[in-house]
Amino acid sequence: MSPTEGIPEVVAAADIPVAAAVAPTDELSLDSQVAEKVVAQVKHYFTDANLNHDSFMRKGITMHDGWVPFTTLIRFNKLRQLIGVPEDPKVIDIRRPNKRGPRPPPIAKKFVNLLAATVKDGVTDADSVEVNDTGIRRKEPYVESAEWFSRTVHVKGLPYGQEYADASDELTEFFAQHGVVTLMRLRRNPKTRAFKGNLLVEFGTVEQAEAVAQMTDLEYDGHKLAPVLLAAYLAEKVAGDEYIHPELYKPGETYQSYEEWCVAHGREVPLPRGAKPKETKKTKDNKKAIAPKEIAIVPGVLVKFTGVEGEIGVDELKKALGVAGNVKYVDIQTGASEGIVRFKEPIAAQAIESHAEGLPVEDTMAVLKLEAVGAEEETAFYERAKAASDLATARKNANAKNGNGKRSGGQSGPSAKRIREE
Repeated sequence: MSPTEGIPEVVAAADIPVAAAVAPTDELSLDSQVAEKVVAQVKHYFTDANLNHDSFMRKGITMHDGWVPFTTLIRFNKLRQLIGVPEDPKVIDIRRPNKRGPRPPPIAKKFVNLLAATVKDGVTDADSVEVNDTGIRRKEPYVESAEWFSRTVHVKGLPYGQEYADASDELTEFFAQHGVVTLMRLRRNPKTRAFKGNLLVEFGTVEQAEAVAQMTDLEYDGHKLAPVLLAAYLAEKVAGDEYIHPELYKPGETYQSYEEWCVAHGREVPLPRGAKPKETKKTKDNKKAIAPKEIAIVPGVLVKFTGVEGEIGVDELKKALGVAGNVKYVDIQTGASEGIVRFKEPIAAQAIESHAEGLPVEDTMAVLKLEAVGAEEETAFYERAKAASDLATARKNANAKNGNGKRSGGQSGPSAKRIREE
């Protein structure tokens, strides 16, 4: 079984065909080939290659002592297709549920039992995962690594919008002729989910990736492919001052969000997700636009903190960090384990020295460790603060122009920064 895309798609059951391998009675079973694919797919979700890009699974393995329930796995699109869970229009995406809507309805227990039995039969002592009656987990802790970046090739050349049956598996087998493929990711339009015709192929070694990147005669389904190392492709995008999509990010580097990039390039800032354009209202001709706010660089007010675990909100972080001093705001990427706190007074050195043992976060097991902020980190912090300020100013001016006095919503999505200011 070839590894499929890194992030499991969880969609409405109406979009999923029922697999012929499932018997139409309560006595469900899978033929040996389908069962083998199910087991391989489940094990793939727990591999380092997948977890490097799958925030949903990374969160899952930090809960319940690492055990991910079969009741959760059964909702993954690939497994639903293989097992043949029947259509149910009420099924929703469990990774992005509508907070105001109902919780996902349970899937029939017989399908959960079928998945559990299939995995339990297929996992051996030699595998890197273990199984119990309710779920599956890794034997060894996951350690985040950036090595995948140098082993990944960006491939262009397939038609935009054209879908291929079993695309991930077929393309994985195609590239496996030239090396061990540890992960195949199809790049899609973030709004329409249309296939962009581009791929990200991760190989087992740097040498394999470099060899494929130098090939000039690659062809798939009658289309000539253009492979290039991801590092080179990203460098070309950065040099051209183009927007960098999150899936192209080099580990450890910081990039502008799409809204920030629009502001920096004089483009219209997109509306927050789900928001509708408001009708233009008449405004006074003499109403002046708000000038961008200057961000003052104050020495000694920034402190780096690490040790964030699980779902800890900004309010909880501010409360814990407030023991060390008056917090002005907290800067942390959603899902990140570290961030930067800006105090109202220049007390960085004092805060670090006085709280060397760390600051516990109430009602959690997390302990925040404080350390000095490096020169590059400080520069990046103030650049982000300036970009956020410019974005807020642009929104206020847009609202004023349209006669809308209400405050626009903030950034949304998995890459949004969590920033709170008093």
